Amino acid sequence: MSAAHTPGDLAALSARAMIAGFRDGAFTPLQVLRAVRAVIGVDAFNAFTYIDDAGALRAAQESTARWQRGQPLGPLNGVPVTIKDLVTVAGWPIRRGSMLFPPAPSAEDAPVVGHLRRGGAVLLGKTTTTEMGSAIHGDSPVHGRTLHPLAPERCIGGSSCGAAAQLAAGWAPLALGSDAGGSVRIPASYAGLVAFKPSFGNIPMGPASAFAEFAHLGPMARNVGDVALAMQVMGRPDARDPASLYARGADLPALSAQSGVLRLGHCLQIGTEAGLDPAIAPAMQALVAKLGGRTWQGRRLELVAVDLAHLQLADALWQVWCARVVEACLHLTPEQLRQLGPDMQDQRAQGLTQTALQQAQARRTLREGAQRLHTLFADLDLLLTPAAPAVAPRAGDAVHDAHPQAAALRASGNWLAATPFSHPFNLTQQPALALPWASNAQGLPLGLQVVGRRHADALVLDFGAALEQWLQEETP
Repeated sequence: MSAAHTPGDLAALSARAMIAGFRDGAFTPLQVLRAVRAVIGVDAFNAFTYIDDAGALRAAQESTARWQRGQPLGPLNGVPVTIKDLVTVAGWPIRRGSMLFPPAPSAEDAPVVGHLRRGGAVLLGKTTTTEMGSAIHGDSPVHGRTLHPLAPERCIGGSSCGAAAQLAAGWAPLALGSDAGGSVRIPASYAGLVAFKPSFGNIPMGPASAFAEFAHLGPMARNVGDVALAMQVMGRPDARDPASLYARGADLPALSAQSGVLRLGHCLQIGTEAGLDPAIAPAMQALVAKLGGRTWQGRRLELVAVDLAHLQLADALWQVWCARVVEACLHLTPEQLRQLGPDMQDQRAQGLTQTALQQAQARRTLREGAQRLHTLFADLDLLLTPAAPAVAPRAGDAVHDAHPQAAALRASGNWLAATPFSHPFNLTQQPALALPWASNAQGLPLGLQVVGRRHADALVLDFGAALEQWLQEETP
């Protein structure tokens, strides 16, 4: 390793820069892996549940040899990637953030892990999650608290907490997370990162969980280009997930493409009062002013104010969420139920109190709300919203003291109501991208969300890359 390539420098490179360096012979996958492992050290932020030093070393050596032969295996050949501990990797333990699961090795790779191996990725290790992905505060009963590298007194967010901490610390460029209500986008917003929840089924999952139609796998990175690169590998079908077996071609053209206009909605409220950080409204005003009259790919951007205050989905989805926790626990013995952490215990208890009529009413509310959102996108190409309503709250918390419903939200545990911008698009299964946007008065990051109609993933990523560049141009 040359003096110009210190471990910290190599470890923090983007995936695309790594690929360019491998191709040009500036450094090798083996050097990058050693640099990444050196900066991780003893994992000061508690980002990892498991690091496969032997397996990663073997993969990096094989990747290095392929680059030396001029025969890279795929788009991620030699790039270190981490896996959230809700996804199985053959030979690696899976704890799912819970005391319920012993550290026994998994028998086989999940479909997306197979895609990553075939794409040449160096699988580094498992990152932490809240218990079974049930909360967004960054703590788990089995692994403890994952720390925010940029602000240790703040929550890193969840449930993809370890992935966010790893990336914010500069430890490798890519992580695989999962998102059933905001679990890649919320921590990305808190930590100034990029995260993508693709259209449902774009990345194959398996086996399905009790949250099957809400849950998406998604890549996290430090820039949009790396997320798009990861999707070239992750976003492929697998017969074990029937939802992934749809025809995959070029995106349908933008709805307004024939008119030479790209219609962008912008929205600051979904449902009830979200307790917006004071920096968000002026940041949106500045963004609208910045984009107004601009052209992109030959189309003029037309900005449209959107009011979704009437879209009250959080309480209904919370009812369904708690009922799904009951479903997820049906096979557990009384002794196993006692091993559940406080989040799962509380959510299960709430689910057990619901009547069939309450569940039916909740499902109807969600069905009608989803239809209203799909109707909205009949007239919009993309929608811009905050990715989260505020900066990261205090460590261990999911809501700020200043939130108008803070006491009630803490009592119920309803983190969906505390983060209203993310979960509606799990319900509709639309692609949604979070990227760094602005900072509040204390200099903490705020994230922007770009949402497209279902299967318009390429449009969301392409526009997100342009938006990322425009936002960076504003930075002094």
